[in-house]
Amino acid sequence: MKKTWLGMTALGILVVVIILFSWYPKVYKGVILEGVDIGGYSRDEVVQLLSSWQSQYHAKSIVVQYGDITSKVDAEMIELGIDADATLDQVWNYGRRGSWWERMQNIRIGWEKSYPVLLAIKYNESKLEGLIEQWRSTIDRPPRNAVINLWTGTIVPHELGYSLDREALRPMILDAFKTSNRAEITLPVKIIQPKVTMEDITNAGMKEFLSSYTTTFNSGDMNRTDNIKLAALNTNGTIIYPGKIFSFNEIVGPREKEYGFKEALEIVDGEFVPGIGGGICQVSSTLYNAVLLANLKIIERSNHSKPLSYVPLGRDATVAYGALDFQFMNNTQEPILILAEVEDNKLVVGILGPHPLTEKVEIQHENQKAIPPTIVKKDDDDLYLGETLVEQEGRPGYALTTLRVVWSRGRQISKEVLSKDIYMGEDTIVKVGKKIPPTADATDKKQKTK
Repeated sequence: MKKTWLGMTALGILVVVIILFSWYPKVYKGVILEGVDIGGYSRDEVVQLLSSWQSQYHAKSIVVQYGDITSKVDAEMIELGIDADATLDQVWNYGRRGSWWERMQNIRIGWEKSYPVLLAIKYNESKLEGLIEQWRSTIDRPPRNAVINLWTGTIVPHELGYSLDREALRPMILDAFKTSNRAEITLPVKIIQPKVTMEDITNAGMKEFLSSYTTTFNSGDMNRTDNIKLAALNTNGTIIYPGKIFSFNEIVGPREKEYGFKEALEIVDGEFVPGIGGGICQVSSTLYNAVLLANLKIIERSNHSKPLSYVPLGRDATVAYGALDFQFMNNTQEPILILAEVEDNKLVVGILGPHPLTEKVEIQHENQKAIPPTIVKKDDDDLYLGETLVEQEGRPGYALTTLRVVWSRGRQISKEVLSKDIYMGEDTIVKVGKKIPPTADATDKKQKTK
């Protein structure tokens, strides 16, 4: 009975303590806000303290540096300041949230040690991103592979790439504002190594042409020309070691504006439509022909739905990122180097190796046939019955088989079927008159009426 009474007494005391502390009108002991002991502060006193600090934050600035870049960033430029509501919520609710046991433990910790609280900061994300984008546009530079110039035969040295680390920069800026006024930070920049260095080319000794292929394009189409140049640049200098597979999509990357590609015409479902990256199929097709002539193994290749002007039938290679790829294997015993360069309106792709190709490669076609265009008739109310008008002249489609024949010392050593392709033609569209002509009697009556 005595134990029961003592237990009830202890429980009652505990309940009273909890109730008293729950109604305690000030910040609990031990709460440290940015190094200031605010235990015992009322809510109004905390608000006043934050208000005095707010004006200090608004007057702060930091200095951002990297190379030739020196930028002074004022807090007002990104609308940076103290989030008073969030900060007050942190300090006031210490010891007032959770179960009664958690509250008591937090209060005890505050008495015995301390509970540090950092200021909650708010800022305009879009304005901060705008500043970061300005620095990124100045700093970011892709790496450049070392290559052999197709025109001079000299090795062009590689170049390192640079990329602003945006994710690391954001907290650095906010922390700099928290520490002191006029704090200085150095922009975090990642160094990107090229895939092919000058030493790679020199050590591999790739100086003999296995093959080359040239196509031409309309350099007046600026967007398409820029896409061809960019895809060629990404391909240029790629080294493929024995047994390794080259993927055009992997090397050239996504066809998106953020990677520098522009809008130009491309073939989609048999029609020419604007699309980001239009024109890069000329690079994949030119490369395909160089690969064929170097007698390398084709892994994946698809033809376009329509004939193209820059390569013969059966010798094109269409690509679409995430869908259609052009892949081939280095099935030789030595590394090979891909060169791709644009000069004026010419795209040249060359494949080099340590030793010249001893075989002679021929590309042949067989079973080629033209597929007559389909005649599509359209009713036309402006033409009289019996009248017709060709609105669009059709073009034939084609079907053919493409082969690769390899010769050595005057003897045929292999003959393989590369592909069996079908190319769509264009329909002949004919307008057919539906308008009923006036009858002879009706014409005579009109004349008599007059």
